[in-house]
Amino acid sequence: MVKTLPPALFLFLFAPLTAEYVSGSSPYLNPFVWLGNFFLYGAGTILIRELRVRWGKGWLSVFILAAAYMVAEEGLMLNTLFDPLQNTSGRALGVNWVWTAGMLLVHSFVSIFAPIMLAEAVYQDQSDEPWIKPRTGWWLLLGFGANIFGLGRLIAPFNRPGITWYVAEVAFIAFCLWLAGKAPASRAPTLGHKPERSPLRLYLSVSAGMVVMMVIGFATPAMAMPPVVKVLILVLNYLGFLGLLRWCGVFHAPLDALSKLAVAGGIISFWILVSPLASLSKHKAGPLIFGLVEAFLLLRILQRMGKGLPISWAQKAA
Repeated sequence: MVKTLPPALFLFLFAPLTAEYVSGSSPYLNPFVWLGNFFLYGAGTILIRELRVRWGKGWLSVFILAAAYMVAEEGLMLNTLFDPLQNTSGRALGVNWVWTAGMLLVHSFVSIFAPIMLAEAVYQDQSDEPWIKPRTGWWLLLGFGANIFGLGRLIAPFNRPGITWYVAEVAFIAFCLWLAGKAPASRAPTLGHKPERSPLRLYLSVSAGMVVMMVIGFATPAMAMPPVVKVLILVLNYLGFLGLLRWCGVFHAPLDALSKLAVAGGIISFWILVSPLASLSKHKAGPLIFGLVEAFLLLRILQRMGKGLPISWAQKAA
């Protein structure tokens, strides 16, 4: 087989698409923003996947590292976790706790988990292998760090917390790295194992769960209730969706390529469906355009997989 697009490059390019462009969070005509997002989402997602594979860990390690990623982006870089002027619901000890809980949900499933699952569906034959060399990993880490400590200072230079919180953030990230290294190993493939649900049922279950989770995630911060209750609801919402994925057998090895596509597609489809609303609310065509591009990409991959054909840009017949 001749690969025309390396799996790490696919993940690098795809990772920011849903979270930043289909959602309308980033301006889509600024090349510097694109570059920054590639070395934030793309580099961060690749590094998390590489650690999981090289350590021989399961998906739990990915969600632990996703929490570290969230603190790096929203805390060290963008300062949204601590900004006293925005998203201040449930603010205590200098932290915007309701916003923090919501960001954990979005970054864990949309920024990290879904792109990795989709990439491993497309490159199923390499899903258990490292995708980059250690030297490349160090370069990606350098780019990621330049985003966090360089670009972040330009984007959000004001209202920064004191040194104590910087130490706490770094300590939290270090703890997550240690904890991910202690997470259970990935399950060995079982001879004759079949997915617990068909790809279609898996897609429908994950899609429905994603809709429920995001409706709760959007509605809870705006509701009239004590902030501590909001945080509790958001955390339970996060755990509930994890529980649904576990119940569906998503974390049971091995999943076939179509099942992985169903899981990733179920998460991503929510954002494609709401992209017209994002375009209307922001008065920009970007979210709708990128939503259509992403929908075409997913449907094309599904079409090729369903027919048992190689994906032309990822894999050519020998």
